[in-house]
Amino acid sequence: MPSNILLDLDMVAYVTDFGLSRFVFTASNAYKDSSTSLACLKGSIGYIPPEYGMSEEISSKGDVYSFGVLLLQMITGRSPTDGKFSDGASLHEFVRRAFPDNICEVVDPTMLQDDSNATEVMKNCVIPMVKIGLSCSMTSPKERPDMGQVSAEILRIKHLASHIDVR
Repeated sequence: MPSNILLDLDMVAYVTDFGLSRFVFTASNAYKDSSTSLACLKGSIGYIPPEYGMSEEISSKGDVYSFGVLLLQMITGRSPTDGKFSDGASLHEFVRRAFPDNICEVVDPTMLQDDSNATEVMKNCVIPMVKIGLSCSMTSPKERPDMGQVSAEILRIKHLASHIDVR
């Protein structure tokens, strides 16, 4: 798990330094008669949306991207900075290539371990959550859903999961 997610005694997650990556502005040169500033992107590597590297404005779609990466990390057990992802590969691409036919190959095996209803859990919970993770971590902010849509879908999945007998 990333170091910016903290759990309390009841296993409630608290997220810090998540989403809106901080921009730090410094004077470019004290000796010049210029008001130019240098902006340095600061945030958690692997969770910063691609558009922030292209000087795009910070938006809620950036938070959606970060959430999608986090969700894919939880499902696969792999960090977005895993050494396996090189030459432009990413956690998103790793999962997308396996989805849907070979999704079992990328899902963390401990998720379904000792579960008598693994097939039903995979169909009704894991695959829909992977879809959310993939849609949230799309490269283009325009292709990402709003967090309200994501929340509604997760609640729907939670409702379905409550009817599955999971050991």
